[in-house]
Amino acid sequence: MRNLYIGVMTGTSADSLDGCIVSFDENFQLLEKESIELGKNYKKKYEDCIKAGYKTSSESPDLLEVENVLNFKTIELLDRLVSKSIIKKEDINLVALSGQTVFHTYEKSYQIGNYQEIANISGMNICADFRNYDIKKGGMGAPLIPMFHKYLYARKSLNRIVFNIGGISNGTHLNQNQISVASDVGPGNCLLDLCCENFLNMPFDDKGKIAATGKIEHALLKKFLSGTKDMDYPRADDKNDYYRLMDESISDVCVEDLLRTLIEFTAFKIQEFYKFCGSPREVIFHGGGTKNTYLMQVIEEKLNCDVRTTDNEIDSKYVEAAGFAYLAYKNLGEIFSPK
Repeated sequence: MRNLYIGVMTGTSADSLDGCIVSFDENFQLLEKESIELGKNYKKKYEDCIKAGYKTSSESPDLLEVENVLNFKTIELLDRLVSKSIIKKEDINLVALSGQTVFHTYEKSYQIGNYQEIANISGMNICADFRNYDIKKGGMGAPLIPMFHKYLYARKSLNRIVFNIGGISNGTHLNQNQISVASDVGPGNCLLDLCCENFLNMPFDDKGKIAATGKIEHALLKKFLSGTKDMDYPRADDKNDYYRLMDESISDVCVEDLLRTLIEFTAFKIQEFYKFCGSPREVIFHGGGTKNTYLMQVIEEKLNCDVRTTDNEIDSKYVEAAGFAYLAYKNLGEIFSPK
């Protein structure tokens, strides 16, 4: 029997659902991939529910509506993946679902997504609720992808960091073939996207072109850094902690300068973790943030080392989806079988 798994991921940016079919037979292989946009209405309603403080879909019709969209899109994505491939549905061992995080603490994590319903309709075995599984085993429930980073990149005699820039940035320091430290490190796309949505009515700054025209507001940057100076490693961040930094003090800053300052803030927090890990010579990036050309330019200037993406091994966009498939391969979640 082949070790075939599907990983499905939606992150803190809440913009798309990314899925892939992968094999763990001998060497890792990405066999098929697919992505579905979740839509602006989905993201806005999800964000509004988070701001309103809703904790479960059972207490909010709006959050239940968001969950139903996620369920439908997940089933659609699974159908697309299987139909595109030459692999039969019954040959997939498990489907790993990340769910969409509503809240996360070190004691409990909650993601929307009706895993039993998805199992019933898709006819596939689902592996999910990875964060609570990790918490029960003594972990923080996040970040979860470092185990996959280790699987892909840990090598004897090599010292490297793997960064994922999603809504939140996280980093994994691989010292030879072990994880030295793995932690959330700061904002990724969350503040940049929030700024674009609030002030430009657009989902993101394409390649960082608008930010590149602005200048750093040093007083504002100092405020951002001061508000995050006591955040130690390892940790699991909540993006609301970063949203709270965007108070009335930003109202007098033009959007170009605000975006440029947020680029600097994001890059600085990545540099901070890089230095904490002893400034290894090799750094590997994946996640949506790698598409922000200007952000990556600023990061590379700050790190002043060999910087590359995961694209030689796996498309940067699908690393987290493949990472959740790896967690399912290792049986690190709860199983939901069709009824």
